[in-house]
Amino acid sequence: MKRLILATLLASLVLTSCQQAPPGSDAEDERNPFFRQASKDVADLNYPAAIKQFEKAVSLNPNVVKAYLQIGLLYGDKLGDPVSAIYFYQKYLEARPNASEREEVLAAMEKAKIDFALSLTNTGIQNAAEIAKISKENVDLKQQITQLQGTLAAKEAQVSQAAGAAVPPKATPVNTVVPAAPSSGSGGEKKPKGLPAKSQETAAKATPAADLPSVPPATPPAAPADSSAVGQTVGKQHTIAKGDTLWKLAKTYYPASLDLNEEIKKIKAANPGMDDRNLKIGTVINIP
Repeated sequence: MKRLILATLLASLVLTSCQQAPPGSDAEDERNPFFRQASKDVADLNYPAAIKQFEKAVSLNPNVVKAYLQIGLLYGDKLGDPVSAIYFYQKYLEARPNASEREEVLAAMEKAKIDFALSLTNTGIQNAAEIAKISKENVDLKQQITQLQGTLAAKEAQVSQAAGAAVPPKATPVNTVVPAAPSSGSGGEKKPKGLPAKSQETAAKATPAADLPSVPPATPPAAPADSSAVGQTVGKQHTIAKGDTLWKLAKTYYPASLDLNEEIKKIKAANPGMDDRNLKIGTVINIP
């Protein structure tokens, strides 16, 4: 009789235990000694040891499938191995397709896939990020170049103006012949200078003294205007320096112009005969 009562009590305990922790439940997983040891290793940040303990738990009891999920989380979040993480996430969902945390596991799997894609070279995601970065750098560099070009143009204009002020424009030499004042000889006769004696006598006889015009005192004539500027409205002058080109001069003197070709035509028109392909250093040109 006592044996029957004892057997009944043991059967009740087993039944109660099965009802509290059905096979494949989280409670059964967490009661596994290897699972519990793995949880302690995770708390101690010893992730490789924790993975080994989880694997032992599954190998001894295939129903402890929550170990798959824990191994996947360790590989994905702690050890940077997205491929292994995806494998163990799939193993967990295959064993428990209706798990309460299914959506969270699927989200973790997608994150692992993205992490894996980013680890590869020449992927669409990585290329898009690189293209966006390069595009931004390109815009920044263009802005810097524009600013530097403006600064350089201003400096060149200052240097050109300083050089133009330091070197005066060259005037075209003019050979002026001033007639010699007539000299009175004996008998009031005037002999042309530079002729032989016999010729002078002949010229004196042929030209009466009264017919010779009077010559005013010689005064140096004013230097004629540069023929290259005839008919042109000249604003300023520029002395050609090393490295000067018409494009550079147009950019310097007309920085706000929208069509530098038009400005180059103006400079050519103000300097007829100028060889724009061979600007000689030291030549003074007109800038309209």
